[in-house]
Amino acid sequence: MTPPRESARYARTGVTPPPKLDNRCRFNNFLSRINRRQWEFLSDTVHARVAYNGHDLSLYEFTQLLKQEFAPKTNITIDAVVEVGGEGPLDGPVAARLRVKTLVTEGPYMPSTSRRHFEYARHMFVYFTDNKISQVYDISDHSEKQSQPQAIVPPPSLRPPPPRTSIDLRQFYTDYIACINSGHMAEDLHQFCKPSGVTHNGTKYTVQQYGEMIQSSLDAISGLFFDIHTVVVDESRQQLAARLEFTGTPVKPYAGGIPNGRPVAFSEHVFYWLEQGKISDVLSIVDWEEYRAQLSR
Repeated sequence: MTPPRESARYARTGVTPPPKLDNRCRFNNFLSRINRRQWEFLSDTVHARVAYNGHDLSLYEFTQLLKQEFAPKTNITIDAVVEVGGEGPLDGPVAARLRVKTLVTEGPYMPSTSRRHFEYARHMFVYFTDNKISQVYDISDHSEKQSQPQAIVPPPSLRPPPPRTSIDLRQFYTDYIACINSGHMAEDLHQFCKPSGVTHNGTKYTVQQYGEMIQSSLDAISGLFFDIHTVVVDESRQQLAARLEFTGTPVKPYAGGIPNGRPVAFSEHVFYWLEQGKISDVLSIVDWEEYRAQLSR
């Protein structure tokens, strides 16, 4: 918050005060450093040591990891298309759906040179300590990286206004996940989903079909348990984001993985939009690469 004396000074001069530097601003500064390849300035936004996908890295090691993907003189950029959290007096973590875009020029660079681009999505949960990034969970959509689509699935638009009396989104989500873990989706899932159905990663499902999609993973992975690691909410936009951690033992071929009798642990980063207190849209990335890797060890 701008101090009173400074607020009065800005009012007298007519100058707009600078925006408050919250965690969302810090996260976007981090993305800007990557796009500009300003590796020497990452220390402004990232701690000397950072936990990345559960691995403790020095800032140098973390920077080298980023450089592998965002090498100098490559036309690869990263930008946030959805952000939840990181605002307000408590700041907190930032959950972001990111678009990684690669521009390919065919032949020497000239105004008439043919260009094409492809994109893939990644979902990142970023945590802060003392105003700097201290922990990152990052999942990429590897199927998109391989298929190289021209555009990722966009977030929903033309949202209806939120209800006058908002529900407790955190409690709503806790109850939703409890419904899945309880095995009573067939009876209770409709309480959490928009009656006309749910759009999941760009595909429209009826509530029954949406439940069947979730049930297919429960059938393939015995004892599959959904554990909420992090949930970030935006009441004003009726939106929430969650990092879920899964455990269970695969018993059927699923998502390209062949059961080997051993349990697995993997995760999902997922964004939800609600209409009138019910889930209407979902954008999800599950770390199937890690799932398959554990089954091949």
